[in-house]
Amino acid sequence: MVATELLVLGVLNVICILSIVSLGLWIRIELANMLDLLDERLALALKSTMDRLIEGGIGEFEAPNPIQGAIAQLIQGMAQQKLNTIDAVVTNRGDNGQFITAEDSP
Repeated sequence: MVATELLVLGVLNVICILSIVSLGLWIRIELANMLDLLDERLALALKSTMDRLIEGGIGEFEAPNPIQGAIAQLIQGMAQQKLNTIDAVVTNRGDNGQFITAEDSP
């Protein structure tokens, strides 16, 4: 009686393990197929984009406005000046040789 129940549970466990393994294999095969399909579609999309770029279908590049160029040069000059500027802070020393704060200085 107990042996029959254990045999049934064992068979059910084997069926469960086999179904999990078969599900994993099926998912692996489907994933490989979908990756191949994705690779093909991505290759076609890249090819069509490159063809449009080479043929000039996307449009010509518009040169920047002279005012925009002047503003860009102004911003670059300000950034370059800010990089070369160092804000120095002088910290005084007290009679004992230790640094003192600005509030404690005479």
